[in-house]
This record gives sequence, structure tokens and C-alpha cells, in this order.
Amino acid sequence: MSTMGADVATGLPTASPADARESTRDFLDRLVHPITTEAADTVILVVSELVTNALRHGGAPTRWT
Repeated sequence: MSTMGADVATGLPTASPADARESTRDFLDRLVHPITTEAADTVILVVSELVTNALRHGGAPTRWT
């Protein structure tokens, strides 16, 4: 299975699910080898859920760096 990693600097002062979705869309739009719309929607959903859970259960404010 192929994997890929990325460091994303958003320039946003705080994290929210909406910020995460926007940053993810921007990242996916810049991929050299684009993925299908269905795959992109799935990635955006997973990122949104992960950020929502981190904010809900992590307790402290989050910064994107």
C-alpha cells in the first residue's frame, strides 16, 4: 500500500473543522497526480471528523503550524 505524508502550514491562527476542510481541499487541489472527486470527498470527511474529535476530546485550543 502506498502512503504519502505532508506538512501543511495554513496561516490560520486557530483550528476548526471548517478550516481543516478548506486546508484539505487546497492541498488536494495542488496534488501533482489528482485523485477522484469521490476520494477527495472521503479524505475531506476523514480530516473533518479527526479535527472535530481532537477539538471535542483534546481539551486545549489548537494551532495549525
